[in-house]
Amino acid sequence: MSLTHFAPATNLLWKYLESIDINPGPLYKKAGIKPELLLNPNARISISRVDELWQQAAGIIEDPCFAIDMAEFWHPSHMGALGYAWLASSTLRRGFNRAVRYIHVVTEDLNLEVADTPTGFKVSVDLEDSVFTLPQHHDLILTIIMHMCRFNFGEELIPTEVKLAHPEPACSNKIIDYFQTDVLFDAEHSSLSIARSDADLVLPSGNKQIALMHDEMLMRYLVEIKKGDIVQQVQSIILENLPDGQVTDQLVASQLNLSERSMQRRLKEHKTTFRFLLDGVREMVAKQYIENPMNRMSDIAFLLGFSEQSAFSRAFKKWTGKSPVEYRNSLN
Repeated sequence: MSLTHFAPATNLLWKYLESIDINPGPLYKKAGIKPELLLNPNARISISRVDELWQQAAGIIEDPCFAIDMAEFWHPSHMGALGYAWLASSTLRRGFNRAVRYIHVVTEDLNLEVADTPTGFKVSVDLEDSVFTLPQHHDLILTIIMHMCRFNFGEELIPTEVKLAHPEPACSNKIIDYFQTDVLFDAEHSSLSIARSDADLVLPSGNKQIALMHDEMLMRYLVEIKKGDIVQQVQSIILENLPDGQVTDQLVASQLNLSERSMQRRLKEHKTTFRFLLDGVREMVAKQYIENPMNRMSDIAFLLGFSEQSAFSRAFKKWTGKSPVEYRNSLN
């Protein structure tokens, strides 16, 4: 199955090319990307075509550090619902946790990881198996991450550490000036760290209800774009049938036009099981619902297909180590 990229995300490069008096239209068409797709929030583009576009652009743009200048053209719509969920996140840490979960909504050829380290709250970029190999890809991702952080937090935010997984370019001062701190080049992985106190600072722009609304959109959209994968197909069917009551392997297999045995065999090939996926989807949805204080625990249990609230509470504690009430209280 071909990996895809959210079409409006390529508006960023289009806007930058226009700003330096390069007509982007011919480049996009040569890469097989119809310009009208950039305005379609339902359109996705093959990763290979996006890579071809970048290879062409990098070949004619004179500044090897051009990705740094692209941040000023960033708009939340370039990331779809994830962009707006980011804006409404109550802290940068919660915003990044959303980005980790839903980054494939923007591009399926990129993974993010977060961790608390001695240098602070660290966001790492995984492009190891990606077709995106240009130094500018690493520059752009970290620049956009920094731009998004400053958009929510304020321009005074300075990272505690910046690492880029490519050799130091002649224009490195431009990169250092943007991040306002020393940059380590030739790193094993590209990453950016901020102080944990900054990551956990409650932001005045946060809006929990708006963030949760977009979370639900992202969860369903992510499952939708992954439907070609047997694992994601099973997760999609589980998600659709949870409110109807008990979701069984027989039900899911029938909707896939497979026997239960065939479905289990194919899942085993992906090193997973139906029960593991069912619990994973239930846990993911449960957390989304619990974060909304307007949802009663009894209603959440029903929506997840549990016949009794006590059964839901036992399952949730098994998944997370906390009861649903303890988990909700820990969010405050």
